Amino acid sequence: MDRFWISPAEWKPPFSLSGEEAHHCRRVMRKRVGDSICVFDGRGRSAQAEISGLSANEVLLEISEEKFSERGVQVELAVGIPKGKTFDLIIQKSVELGVSRIQPLMTDQGMVRIDGKDVVKKNEKWNRLALEASKQCGQDWLPEVLPPRSFSEWLQVRESADLELVAALTEESQPLRDVLPRLDGKGSIRVLIGPEGDFSASEYQKISAESFLPVSLGDLVLRVDTAAFYLISNVLCYIR
Repeated sequence: MDRFWISPAEWKPPFSLSGEEAHHCRRVMRKRVGDSICVFDGRGRSAQAEISGLSANEVLLEISEEKFSERGVQVELAVGIPKGKTFDLIIQKSVELGVSRIQPLMTDQGMVRIDGKDVVKKNEKWNRLALEASKQCGQDWLPEVLPPRSFSEWLQVRESADLELVAALTEESQPLRDVLPRLDGKGSIRVLIGPEGDFSASEYQKISAESFLPVSLGDLVLRVDTAAFYLISNVLCYIR
């Protein structure tokens, strides 16, 4: 069943779709009065709905079978921004896998620098991608894509997590299979992935001074997106 988003502030009677969601429902999906859809607020609430009316900018709804999904363990992905459209793919697939938040990072050896008005534009685009992926995969908790930050700044101001893992090409890295049992009982997990070209020596020194546990993803050197999907998949598969 096609899914549409209603913001938490608008999740109240009379229920309706507005703005881009109304346009997508009526003009793109060509829904009509009497059609059934699913709606969610991105904060765990979802419901079956029947379209009861259509106007130029609004789709009126009759709600039934409202339910709430528990959030469970939160997994955040912090990742060096790769060039091109690879980061769009990382957002889409990470949301489909079940991450709760994504932090784009600008790093020493990364090829991407974002500042000024581009920060706002990029962040709006990335959050739209996260919304579309959530609608597609049935995710009732809408993951947030945070504004891009420099790695050094983020490292100092990041929120705490119960466990922090970093995919690291270092001698200290432990095999992922040996680390996974440490996820038991954790409520929040952060996964850190370096950019194309990996973290610099200076950045690795900063990481080692923090609480990150370095993990190895095997003998092969993986692309940024492959490393992200590999690590997220293993973490979420284990905790579920």
